[in-house]
Amino acid sequence: MKNSRNLKINTYTILAVFALISIAVNGQISKRIDSLALEYVYKGFNGNILYSKNDSILFTGNYGYIDLVTKKPLNDNSLFELASVSKQFTALAIVQLAEKGLLQYETKVYELIERFPYKNITIEHLLRHQSGLPDYQKLLYDKKIWNRKKMATNRDVVKLLTQLKPDLVFDPGSKYDYDNTGYVLLAIIIEQVSGQSYSKYIKEHIFIPSEMVNSKTYSFTESPEDFQNVAKGHTYNKRTKKYQKVEKDKNHKHIHWMNGIVGDRGIYASIIDLEKWKQALKNNVLITKDGWKKMTSIDSVSTKYGYGFAIYNTKSKGKWIYHNGSWSGYKTSAIYLPDSNEYLVILSNNRYKETYKKFEEDLYKLIQ
Repeated sequence: MKNSRNLKINTYTILAVFALISIAVNGQISKRIDSLALEYVYKGFNGNILYSKNDSILFTGNYGYIDLVTKKPLNDNSLFELASVSKQFTALAIVQLAEKGLLQYETKVYELIERFPYKNITIEHLLRHQSGLPDYQKLLYDKKIWNRKKMATNRDVVKLLTQLKPDLVFDPGSKYDYDNTGYVLLAIIIEQVSGQSYSKYIKEHIFIPSEMVNSKTYSFTESPEDFQNVAKGHTYNKRTKKYQKVEKDKNHKHIHWMNGIVGDRGIYASIIDLEKWKQALKNNVLITKDGWKKMTSIDSVSTKYGYGFAIYNTKSKGKWIYHNGSWSGYKTSAIYLPDSNEYLVILSNNRYKETYKKFEEDLYKLIQ
């Protein structure tokens, strides 16, 4: 009886020591991340950072302002335009519809989008950037093709492809070439198959079950101007040597007729909601385990891209499930390391040029 009691005491002591060590280590990591972040703030970074491990948030950092003019500070729940990090939400919606038997990855796009002129492009080609479609942004930038006084929609992109029938860059399925157009079409397919608008589908089938309470999708009925706590996009004006709202930047004037397009971009989320998104994916809240495996697998053509995620393998941390994004006023990066269950998010609302590549790589080296 006495030995049993001593064993319990020793066990509790060991657990307490491990807990103290864990707290100390996590505290050191937080200080190191903050120190590194401040170096980048000094270089010009404005935005939010999150680091989690084993589904526990170990660090969040808010550096700068929601609005660089009014100097309203950022907070953990500030929403950022995710740019191409949005693609993973579009891809997951497609996987959900496939798991419900409403479409197949081999389904031809023309079977779902009326008058679509390319007969050999499948849904999987769109997901893996193997379609060969030209970039829709180039079409919309051509004054002869598009009236810049009108905000374009996904349907307008389809209409242009149908009317103009531009040549494919390569035969579908023969090559990987990162392309936004495919994800614009995937958003249309989500609407066609589900009978809901893209924004309503994403809210009902992704945001709500993931408990992403603040996240939004751009729509004409609820634009970012209507959102609360949005990190406004900014760019640097070399002439005035000050930051300006992106709407005033002549080099980003395309937002006045392209901001209405979603699927390839258009999701607004906070660092906290992105952690919830990661946990929903990991715990198969949104799709099955097989569906998640499908999303994060490569093929012989797209050797580093799954469905809405770039996939890499590293010696130090195993698999990377990753995406970055760039849109007018924003640069974003989200790295999930499933082998160690770690998650790194960097969101910038002043297009800080080193958000991905340098900043994300330095953070990654730090957590090793």
